[in-house]
Amino acid sequence: MKIVSGEKMGQLDRLTMTRFGIPGLILMENAGLQVVRFIQRIRPDRKQGQIVIFCGRGNNGGDGFVIARHLRQLGYHVETWAMGSVSDYKGDAAVNYNILLKRGHKVSSIGADNPVESIKDLRAADLIVDALLGTGIQRQVDQPFAEVITAINNSLATKVAVDIPSGISADSGEIMGVAVRAHYTVTFALPKRGLMLFPGAEYAGRLLVADIGIPEELTSQAEIKENLITGNYVHSQLPPRILDSHKGSYGRLLILAGSPGMTGAAALAGEAALRGGAGLVYLGTAAELQPVLEAKLKEVIVLGFPGDGDGNLTVGGMSEILEHARSCQALALGPGLKAGLETLNLLKSLAGEISVPVVVDAGGVSALALEPNFLKEVNVPFILTPHPGEMARLLGGTITGVQQERWSLAARWAREWQVVLVLKGAYTVIALPGGEIYINPTGNPVLSTAGTGDLLTGLIAALAAQGLEAEKAAICGTYLHGLAADLLAARSGQRGNKAGDILDFFPAALNETAGLPPAEPGEYFYVRPY
Repeated sequence: MKIVSGEKMGQLDRLTMTRFGIPGLILMENAGLQVVRFIQRIRPDRKQGQIVIFCGRGNNGGDGFVIARHLRQLGYHVETWAMGSVSDYKGDAAVNYNILLKRGHKVSSIGADNPVESIKDLRAADLIVDALLGTGIQRQVDQPFAEVITAINNSLATKVAVDIPSGISADSGEIMGVAVRAHYTVTFALPKRGLMLFPGAEYAGRLLVADIGIPEELTSQAEIKENLITGNYVHSQLPPRILDSHKGSYGRLLILAGSPGMTGAAALAGEAALRGGAGLVYLGTAAELQPVLEAKLKEVIVLGFPGDGDGNLTVGGMSEILEHARSCQALALGPGLKAGLETLNLLKSLAGEISVPVVVDAGGVSALALEPNFLKEVNVPFILTPHPGEMARLLGGTITGVQQERWSLAARWAREWQVVLVLKGAYTVIALPGGEIYINPTGNPVLSTAGTGDLLTGLIAALAAQGLEAEKAAICGTYLHGLAADLLAARSGQRGNKAGDILDFFPAALNETAGLPPAEPGEYFYVRPY
């Protein structure tokens, strides 16, 4: 699913009307109806409580008038507020305002006769619909909109934003002075950039994408380079499980990992790879650590390679490492490795001898920071999985700088280095060498604990070992990793969990995604289903 700016969405709306002859009134009607259907789901009792709808002066307000009309027809108790008199409205919004009036529905106008103070007491409302500003906002929210938004936020009612919470930039996610904190956002046709970028993503609440009739020829344009990962896409890419198969059918994977005090990282990566479906997983570590890891692991095959005598892998064991690597379909390097020159030399030596995908994480990424230009010389598929701190080290910058430009930085350096770059964090960014980026909607604060990055490394490498191209392995692995955390949180909450608890939900995440029906047009796509 594509992700668009506010301006691009406006272009798609106009093309829908001009090229396909679908009037704006129909799009507005469809948009309003989708919100109404959603409200029916979360508020099925039509007789109790009050719904208050705030309608701005543009098309977002027009959607609000459609919502008011249909909710009233369904028997809900609705109070409608407009940010002006009917003469202040134009086009399709004015049409729907007038329809309400002609149907005998009262619309209160915020203005000289009804100052903002008159709507500040929203204690009677149990649900508020925000249809104030929409995606077109380009400047700081002024009065009286700012006061209305403050009143909405001060209410204890459930808040549903129409298309985007008012006050959030559709392009950057920036708060334009003040913004509605929604519990739910029903956005139309495609998710907007500002709903995926922070702080806007925090204000959106649970996000849904509703089909309003914009043709697929427009919503799937190849020129749109920003994409949202969906469960149906992952479903379409998962390697099949074949009845007439054996462990060799699902790939061999070698993980180079571990150092003194960091054997847990190696173990987690190995177990994640097995849970991710790899048939045979070899964990290569310094010979001194082999007994420790053999005691931790049952199904992972632990290999001890010559090290530095203190438990660290070195290029001195390269001939033995290559002997095993050449029989594998994917490699991973980094979980628990010491970040230094030896690890860098180990990585450089491997890259010159093998041709299979290599997942580089943790100590491997930090070692690359010693010589990041080496990445421009790599001719094998590399998947880098840095967190913001590691990305800052690679670029010689700051974490703040990385976080402020997550999408653009990831896209730029994936192209420059010709690697698949997985920039971890809330809404993880997967940037591809060709310039496209994919945003991952799964995951929650359960992932904010030690060891979860090692799980991701093992899972991505396992998918690559089973035959997925590096790009698809990174996309699918990131989605499934976050989904496992979502399933865990749905079961036991977001507190008190550790990485091993997430690992236990890998099978559920894989099987749930594998069981999805083929994608078909429907009322909603839930961006964050858990």
